[in-house]
Amino acid sequence: MSSNSSKVTILSSLKGLPVIVAVLLFGGCSTHASRLMSPRSDFYSNDLHRSRAEFDKLAEKGEHDSSVLALDLAMVELFQGDVAAAERRLQSVRDEWDRLQQKSLAEDTSSYLTDDQIRAYAGEDYEKLLVRVMLSLCSLMQDGVDAEAYSLQTLDKQRELFGRAKERWDEELPEDYCVPTIAPYLRGMLLESTHTDYHEAARYYEESLALLPDSPLLQQDLERARHGVHCAPGHGIVYVIAMVGRGPFKEETIQPATQAALQAADLIVSNLGEYSVPPTIAPVKIPTIISPPKPFDLLGVKVGDVPVSTTLPISDLHELAVDSYEAKLPSVITRAVVRRVLKKGAVYAAKDQLDLNSDIASFALDAAGVLWEATEAADTRCWGLLPREFQILRLELPSGTHTLGLEPITAGIPIAPTTQCQVTIRDGLNSYVLSYWPGMQPIGKILVSR
Repeated sequence: MSSNSSKVTILSSLKGLPVIVAVLLFGGCSTHASRLMSPRSDFYSNDLHRSRAEFDKLAEKGEHDSSVLALDLAMVELFQGDVAAAERRLQSVRDEWDRLQQKSLAEDTSSYLTDDQIRAYAGEDYEKLLVRVMLSLCSLMQDGVDAEAYSLQTLDKQRELFGRAKERWDEELPEDYCVPTIAPYLRGMLLESTHTDYHEAARYYEESLALLPDSPLLQQDLERARHGVHCAPGHGIVYVIAMVGRGPFKEETIQPATQAALQAADLIVSNLGEYSVPPTIAPVKIPTIISPPKPFDLLGVKVGDVPVSTTLPISDLHELAVDSYEAKLPSVITRAVVRRVLKKGAVYAAKDQLDLNSDIASFALDAAGVLWEATEAADTRCWGLLPREFQILRLELPSGTHTLGLEPITAGIPIAPTTQCQVTIRDGLNSYVLSYWPGMQPIGKILVSR
């Protein structure tokens, strides 16, 4: 649809429809968060079978939040042990979001008359990168063949998103915009495992350390890549990757319209119809990013019955989500202001069209206009089952089968029972253990690479 035809659609909606009909046709959607509360709660209660059934039922309805339903389903499948199914689902969302990056003008037009939930959800920038991070982890839990390609895709996508965000929102945006530290880290880890690409591995560890400069994990990795070897003869490496805490989600909040948003909205409104933005406007509904506190500090790791070390944080997804969202926040407020003005304009247009002389009829249309605005909801769609934090431990062990014990630790003290898993260490190779700890116990299965 051309921009001219979009303008015609807006104008015809404002001038050719009574507002009461518009309310019935274009009323806002129920919030995404309320629809997904139950299956997400079941996931965190470790009832993965019920959670999956509820997500499947919601997915059948084909709503505009289908992509985030698929992402949550992928998390359920992953920790049920169906890693291949999770990987396929993540691939599907990655490809869909790439297609949706080409904005739909038709959906944009409709969302000005309702709210942003009518648009197909194309993912926040941090979510687009974390899809590729999770694809890397899914590959590592299987044969690892595609892990390197996924890690490259993550870094390539970040550079693309940085360019787009800088163009749209902020010329001063830093080049490390929205980079999860785990992304360059995984790239360095895979290069180091070749036993030959130490120089390239060091370069990616340097990138990781620049993002997290006080990390002893990254300092040790960089020193080893520069001056050491992957592991001693007869030994291998196990990476214990812990997903800790409940991650970022969106809640509806009320935000005053900033002067910059009012000015930007005025340009849009003047292009869409014979209306202008008033100098002041009531606060608008927008989403805000929320994350619960971590349930514990670190994950302690035992070999047999002997405590050996703990995981260390490498990516705080709450900070990542907040930084990503703050870059686009002015545009979110601007769209909300535009909707507010166009809905009020529709009421005035309907009154003119109907040539109302009755105070009662005029009041009825005013009341319908208030109802129309009240139906609007902030777009709270998001990937709701992400963790708060990624943590990693790199552990060198002799070849053979070892029993690892994992236990939550706060202030250096274990605060929950140990959960065990077995891992096979192969001479000169990497093995991987992946677990998700939104509380004191892991969700579903502790995954161990083949």
